[in-house]
Amino acid sequence: MYSELKSLGADLLSVAVDLQGPDKPRPYVEAAKAEFNTVVDQENVLGGIFGYRAIPNGLFIDADGTLLFRRLSGFDVKKPEVAAEVLKFASGVDSAGGESSATAVFGDFFARGLTMYQAGDTDGASTVWREGIAVEPDHWNMRKQLWAIEHPERFYDGAVDYGWQKEQVEQGL
Repeated sequence: MYSELKSLGADLLSVAVDLQGPDKPRPYVEAAKAEFNTVVDQENVLGGIFGYRAIPNGLFIDADGTLLFRRLSGFDVKKPEVAAEVLKFASGVDSAGGESSATAVFGDFFARGLTMYQAGDTDGASTVWREGIAVEPDHWNMRKQLWAIEHPERFYDGAVDYGWQKEQVEQGL
């Protein structure tokens, strides 16, 4: 994937978080034969700046240094849907052929699901939103819309059932 990113004019920087220093992650980087740079954030400075408490994370930063997208935890380019979105972002072109941004690329799942739902395709909307949640698990609007169409009794029959929502999160749903 790195070769393809480079051909698109994008680059990748891997940041390991290891309080014991660079000697601990070095064998993993060498075994992977990584062609991209890896640095070690021994003091977890970036975790403090970007607000993450676990890895892996995905941050898209443009050539001017502007953070365009931040996905905390679970960012895995081995997942086909994540890899596809990364490559779309790096290419600067969205699926419709227009210019893209991180917000447009990652917000696409929500918008596509909404269009399907408004057209009466509830199953299609659910499928797209599940794909989007896999890519962006902290997109609570998308998650809640999915829950609301699948379990309307938890949202529309009186008070919203926040206890049930908490249980879903604890179960990883």
